[in-house]
Amino acid sequence: MQSQKDGAHDLLQRLEDDLDAFSPAERIIANFILTNRGGIAFETANSIAEKLQVSPVTVGRFSRKMGYRHFKDLKAGLRTAMSGVPWLVGDQMTAFVGAGGGSDRRGGSLELELAGIIEVYALAETPGWKEIVALLAHSHRVHVAGFQTERGVAMTLAHLLQYAREGVTLPDATAGNFHEVLADDDPAGQCLVLVDMRRYSQQCHDLAAAARRRDIPVVMITDKFCDWIRKYTDHVIAVPTEVELFWSSQVALSCAVNLLVNDVIGVLGGKVEKRLERLSDLYQAHSGHVGSPRRKRTEG
Repeated sequence: MQSQKDGAHDLLQRLEDDLDAFSPAERIIANFILTNRGGIAFETANSIAEKLQVSPVTVGRFSRKMGYRHFKDLKAGLRTAMSGVPWLVGDQMTAFVGAGGGSDRRGGSLELELAGIIEVYALAETPGWKEIVALLAHSHRVHVAGFQTERGVAMTLAHLLQYAREGVTLPDATAGNFHEVLADDDPAGQCLVLVDMRRYSQQCHDLAAAARRRDIPVVMITDKFCDWIRKYTDHVIAVPTEVELFWSSQVALSCAVNLLVNDVIGVLGGKVEKRLERLSDLYQAHSGHVGSPRRKRTEG
């Protein structure tokens, strides 16, 4: 007899296997379940419908298509496969929330952001994460492109990687042609990292599609709602971004960047130390740090 745990994992596998065969609305729901396993316990058919901009009837119909009476039944079937994301309620957080933290909304956002960080750390232990780290460490060239408000996160990732290894670029989106990624006659050895959240830039979508056509591996760092990216890559880091503030939160995105760079350095090992020493010497010669005497430049 199949156990409940096996049945739950079978459901997740079916969602992954059938993703391309679903209708657009079904694909959005399936993708949300697959990328939000830790938080699905807190959702209802109505809350998912509101987040995904579909109708509750569509959520119910999708649940029945997967063999369940309704979404609550489907959620119960997933329970044994969900790791759950614990809330961090330490002394500081208890004091913050207890004092109001400026507002109830900020207190709720703190909980959501802490939970998001925990979820990212869990992602960093998965085989898919390790595959992405290998790409960032061993690809001959790594291109990092960010869009809209996520440009800063992409720049942080690129700049940190540039300290750890050679061959990391930030494509110039203002040029409109992404020649750094797409104009090379030999695309072998390249890797493209995209950073974006909904509403997604058309540039991001088109660049992912163009890279896929040239067999350039694509890594996407995004939110929980990006259902279209899996047409172009399985290397997806989908993190929680929803909080009770005006803007979606980039905290989990930044956490993912920090952990990725840390793991890349771990893979590269001693090569990083040598590069950092060289860059430190160059910086001290040309710019200098506060409190350290600047070295004299040699002419010629």
